[in-house]
Amino acid sequence: MNPNKVPNKVSKLPGAAAPSAARDQADAYESLFRQRPLELNNGDTLMIPPHRDFGMLDDDRMAAYEELQFEMESYDREEDIYIPEQTLDNGVILPAEVRKGELLRPLRKDGELVKPPHTVRVVMAALGEDEYARLKAGGCNAADVWKIWGQQGMEVRERQFRGSATHGGTVGVAAVPTPDS
Repeated sequence: MNPNKVPNKVSKLPGAAAPSAARDQADAYESLFRQRPLELNNGDTLMIPPHRDFGMLDDDRMAAYEELQFEMESYDREEDIYIPEQTLDNGVILPAEVRKGELLRPLRKDGELVKPPHTVRVVMAALGEDEYARLKAGGCNAADVWKIWGQQGMEVRERQFRGSATHGGTVGVAAVPTPDS
């Protein structure tokens, strides 16, 4: 094989686990990336996968979510913003650019509201048709799933804020004596 040739397909890293195996490990160690139980009003329990941006959805659910993201590119937007070329005080020239306008809210396509709403469609993509049907039959809705994902996001931000486990903890480096000179 030619070492300068770039392969057409990126292969999975050796030893990389499927999303389901990663979720099982997260569940076993009570990771903040674990599935969360949602008690339905009919007494059933539905396991909610981690937030879709953590990449731990099964392949078919991730494909459905990415299709939804791709579809969003065709949603109606505000007018694009043209930013003319600019010269800074130090002589650096910033080229002109066009920034895409923001998505119109509520989301719409060709002037019609997106139905069901995007937030519901995200949950449908993450859960799949069967599990979403169980959610609805159990008397719950997409907002219940978003609540779980929101709590998970707050846990992630809290962990980032706290920093490493040893930051500010009792584990430390021994003091270095003052030099004699």
